[in-house]
Amino acid sequence: MQAIFESFPITEPEYNELDSKFGQLCHYAAWQLKKKNSQNNYNDDQDDIVQELRISLLRAGSYYKRQTYIESSFKSLELDLKDKFTMSLIKELRNLWDNRTRHGANRQKFGPFQELILERLVRKYVTNDNRPDRKRPLQIDTKFTTYCKQIAWNSLKSMGKKITREKSFRSGMVSLSEFDYLGVG
Repeated sequence: MQAIFESFPITEPEYNELDSKFGQLCHYAAWQLKKKNSQNNYNDDQDDIVQELRISLLRAGSYYKRQTYIESSFKSLELDLKDKFTMSLIKELRNLWDNRTRHGANRQKFGPFQELILERLVRKYVTNDNRPDRKRPLQIDTKFTTYCKQIAWNSLKSMGKKITREKSFRSGMVSLSEFDYLGVG
């Protein structure tokens, strides 16, 4: 995951655009989570939840930049490539990329090694005019908006599950004011 953040970083203008588009959504989702768990002695601040959601927005941006780069790499290779052996290699890589979300023992994933092979093939066979740009700015379109909202929702759901798991630990907690009230001291 760290390699994806380094290879496809989110710049400050991109972050500002993400924050202007999805910042209110982060605040609303954090408020909802805080409101739903007010009886659970949940003591994290709403701003902490907002920051976690903003980090998930950055992750979504980096992943989406990677996805669009890989898709455009396949398209440019299919246009410029004439060699049949290399074309069959590209088809196998494309098959791994298309089936990356399917699980099973016989499925191989599209990982860093396959991405390196794709990168080298692009450098070798694609002309400079058709070569995709790794540093291309983030395109916030409808597909990204859906993807970003899904990532934020999954992150929020994960935080909610964590709160529910820790409820039994927090139920026995006593604050200092309650401790003084009990007369112990």
